[in-house]
Amino acid sequence: MIVKARFVIPVDRPVIDNGAVAFEDGRIIAVGQAGEMPDSPPFVDYGDAVICPGFVNAHTHLELSAFAGQLPPSPDFTHWLTRVIEAAASALAKQIDTQEVVRDGVRQSLSEGVTMVGDIARDPHWTREVLADSPLRGVSFGEVIAIGTRRGLLAERLEAAASTEWQSERLRVGISPHAPFSVEPDAMRACVSEADKTGAPLSIHLAETREEELFTRSRKGPFADFLRNLGVWDASIPASECGPVELARRAGLLTERTVIAHANYVDDEDIRQIADSGASVAYCPRTHHAFGHEPHRFRDMLAAGINVCIGTDSLASNPSLSILDELRFLHRQFPDVPAAKLMAMGTLYGARALGFEDEAGSLTVGKQADIVILPLEGVQPADGWVSILRSSQVTSAVYVAGNLQTQNRATSDGL
Repeated sequence: MIVKARFVIPVDRPVIDNGAVAFEDGRIIAVGQAGEMPDSPPFVDYGDAVICPGFVNAHTHLELSAFAGQLPPSPDFTHWLTRVIEAAASALAKQIDTQEVVRDGVRQSLSEGVTMVGDIARDPHWTREVLADSPLRGVSFGEVIAIGTRRGLLAERLEAAASTEWQSERLRVGISPHAPFSVEPDAMRACVSEADKTGAPLSIHLAETREEELFTRSRKGPFADFLRNLGVWDASIPASECGPVELARRAGLLTERTVIAHANYVDDEDIRQIADSGASVAYCPRTHHAFGHEPHRFRDMLAAGINVCIGTDSLASNPSLSILDELRFLHRQFPDVPAAKLMAMGTLYGARALGFEDEAGSLTVGKQADIVILPLEGVQPADGWVSILRSSQVTSAVYVAGNLQTQNRATSDGL
């Protein structure tokens, strides 16, 4: 199969005008100008469009897709989090099918051009069964909560998180100690120890709010009240007397296999520690904006050499699961950031964070043919990067491992 278009954006090298991508048995075998491709069909000519790699949603919660539009973010994060917990309990009482919710999240992701996810799962067994049956590739991070009166859940949650029942070359298993306000330091270390046995990836929500540091240093503030209101608090919850990033470092969580979700409140020393560790940061731009957080330091992180990738968080805090929507938002907010850098954050850097850089994230010979087609609109600049970030067009076709998953329209020839 050969797909052709006005632009090809390989991501790992410059844009190709009048480009094409050839693939066979699910892998890319040639990338270049259309005139350099073999003459033999089948081929599809998408015309005035852009061909780019599948987008990578490095941090999401597909199982929260049922709450789309129901839980608008607010500056009071612990109040919002309480509403999420109440909504989840209500869904359980109503016997809402979690697997169907995840399937819907998968369908929405593919329709938006997302071909890889880093998904956080409270109930990994059911979620992983759906992901294993889907075309998506990525990591399913089993979530671990163990603090106060719930520290006794550690062994059970860790066993579920580390289970490899549904693991494959396409779907890998990871462990996610949820956050510093829901997992005690000893439990964090237990998660790291379990992950080290198999080299499993790790993920943690870290430095998501300003109040998180108050809790890690002194066991005070909104998160302490949140735990009391949940009936989880007990007096033996340790104060770490340090900030969240330093706490994660002490627990062994800052590794090259770790995806830090959010990192909204970090100082220069935090950035240095993350950079030295090789951990990635999954920045969720529109969720960050919706909660009214202070400006994110992703540009400082990139300058420090941190692998900053993009996530959507969930439909409980975001209007869509589209990484392209996130990139377009960033392009409007930060026009000084090169469009090529933004595209890499939404593709190659996400694949790197999730351990799939050798398999996906760019249109490179030998990699999986995870390909997205985006139609252009109006008069286009010569720069294909900018073209799709300024456009409002949705995907016209999505391929995963060379298999067409969604198609809205295309001009084909030779088929």
